[in-house]
Amino acid sequence: MVMVKEPLAGRDQLRLQDLFKEAQNVQEVITLFLATLELIKTQELILVQEESFGDIYLMEKKEESQVAQS
Repeated sequence: MVMVKEPLAGRDQLRLQDLFKEAQNVQEVITLFLATLELIKTQELILVQEESFGDIYLMEKKEESQVAQS
C-alpha cells in the first residue's frame, strides 16, 4: 500500500493512470489496483471523477478537522 500512498505524498491528487505508469508487469498492475481498492475500502483514499469518461483522481481523505479549517 506504500506504493500507492507514496506518489500521493505532498500532492493534492494523483491521476489513477499515472499510478500504473511505473508498473513493470501485469502482476504489479494488479497488485497496485488491489492495494488502491483496499485503501478506498478503509477510507484512507477517495476517488474523484468530475465527468463521465473523464480522468479518475486519487485523493487522501481529509479528516473532519482539516475540512473545517479549509
